[in-house]
Amino acid sequence: MTDDREVDSTAGSDGGSVFSRVVPNFIRRRFTLKFALILVVMGLAIGVIGATATGAVAEQVEQNVKEEYQNLASQQANAIETWVERNSISVKLASKDTALSRTDPGSRFDIQQELATTAGNVYGVHGIYLLNYSEHAPRVVASPQISFEMNLSETTRAWIQSTPFDSLDVMDVHVTDVHRVGETPVVAFVSPAADHPDRYLVMEYSVADLASSIDTTSDDRFTQVVNDDGIVQVAGESAEVLGQYGDQRALHPVTLAATLRGTDRSAGVIPDMAAKTAVIDEQYTVGYAPISVTNVPLNWTVLVHEPRSSVYGFVWAISRWGRLATLGGVILVGVLGAAIGYNTTRDLNRLRQWAGKLRDGDLEATAGTSRIDAIGELYDGFENMRSSLNQQITEAERARKEAEVSRAEAMRMNEYLQQKAEEYSDTMRQCADGDLTQRLDPDGENEAMDQIATSFNEMVAELERTTEELKQFAVRVEETGEVLQASSDSVRVASGHVADSVQRIADDADDQKERLQDVSAEIDDLADSFEQLAAEETDQDVDEQVDRLNEIAARVGEVATLSEETLAESGIVAGAAEEQASELTAVSERAQDLTQYARPLHDALEEFDTDSEGDLYVGDLSAD
Repeated sequence: MTDDREVDSTAGSDGGSVFSRVVPNFIRRRFTLKFALILVVMGLAIGVIGATATGAVAEQVEQNVKEEYQNLASQQANAIETWVERNSISVKLASKDTALSRTDPGSRFDIQQELATTAGNVYGVHGIYLLNYSEHAPRVVASPQISFEMNLSETTRAWIQSTPFDSLDVMDVHVTDVHRVGETPVVAFVSPAADHPDRYLVMEYSVADLASSIDTTSDDRFTQVVNDDGIVQVAGESAEVLGQYGDQRALHPVTLAATLRGTDRSAGVIPDMAAKTAVIDEQYTVGYAPISVTNVPLNWTVLVHEPRSSVYGFVWAISRWGRLATLGGVILVGVLGAAIGYNTTRDLNRLRQWAGKLRDGDLEATAGTSRIDAIGELYDGFENMRSSLNQQITEAERARKEAEVSRAEAMRMNEYLQQKAEEYSDTMRQCADGDLTQRLDPDGENEAMDQIATSFNEMVAELERTTEELKQFAVRVEETGEVLQASSDSVRVASGHVADSVQRIADDADDQKERLQDVSAEIDDLADSFEQLAAEETDQDVDEQVDRLNEIAARVGEVATLSEETLAESGIVAGAAEEQASELTAVSERAQDLTQYARPLHDALEEFDTDSEGDLYVGDLSAD
């Protein structure tokens, strides 16, 4: 918000500096004069813009009119060219009928019937005939309209004398100027017949249909077709056909049209032609376009005419009404500006006086207006500002009193918190020194301090119980270690005795085994001696004694085997005793270490003062 205000202020300062250099101070000090100056500038601007815009619009409309006449002349020329091309194609196609070349008796009637059929099939044909051209005279061979063997040079068809029959090719078509046949102005299209060098097909078309096709349907505008000699070829009024088109100066657009043949331009316009009685008896605008048909030499020009007052009447109306509208706009701006300036100045002066009272501190002064525009909103804004200032002053006074009360309460609370913090700090220091019987005292004055005291007391109580349990555990570990060490020493000594006894038993079993083996060998020798004696002394019965000796020998062998097994088991027992003695030695060492570590732990825990008795169950550590 601050940056925006700075930017706006800077912009206003720049604008003011420019304004101050251009406008005198006595005008800048008075809003009425400044407003009047603005109205003058606006009036001049409206006048200049209106005049410029009116001129631009008039010029644009005039240019559009020129383009319209060029386009209209070009369109009319295209319509005539299409008419000429269509008829040229019709006569060219009809002339290629081989029936037209027949010379046998009775062929004239067939040719006449063929021509009648062709005339009925082609739109706009006024007359059709086949002529035979010779050096003596062109005569009609056949025609539905003209008598047989008529010499055309003796009729109104004077074009026969100027037609270049000898130079016409089979694919050429000659188009004549307009001439009258009876009362009808027509144009003749001539094409050589196929397979007969002296015969030519002629088809005549009335230009009345052509004149109706280029009618502009406007009372003031009319179109004429004029050849290079200034003879009217086509006109809306039949009486004007074959008449002279004005004087040499009136033929100026015809001369200009002749220069357009063979160029990219198809039409032109002369916006201001002097009045010509033979054409129009007032200034007029004329659009021109040459008629050009491929392979058909024509020297015709289309001319579109309209009085200049009719052509540019709309432009003049725009210019006139534009100037009137500009003048009316300037006057309206002056009148409305004066009324608005007077009312605005009056309300601004009242508003300035009211602002001065508010600046001096008179917040009871009021002013009002019935306006609902920006100045009315400014009045409402000043009133809202006055009410807001009164409210803010009241609220500020109330807030000041509330702030004083809050400050006193804050000071009291600050003192309470400092005192409570010192008490809590002393209690925590005693607990840190080892006196776990100390507790914080929550007094309900401050919820946060009470919560701290409660949490700390719970923590110290838990720590006290844990310390007591650790003390009891350390005592029991120490006692159990000593018992375990004494027990392991006794067991180790007993295991040594067992190992020695087993070793002596093993040695005795080994000696007994050797004696039993010797006894078994002697019994075997004795048995062999009895068997040998029995063999020598047949009368002596020693079988029973031999059997008993063998039985004794077998029992001695079993005893020897049993001695071996006893010796082996004694070795196993001796090894087990030695291994148990080794394990008991390790247990004794661990018990000694446990006792060594438990005693310092018990001494350290004795430094903490506790009231509660721990109920930790240590168990009989000497059971294992």
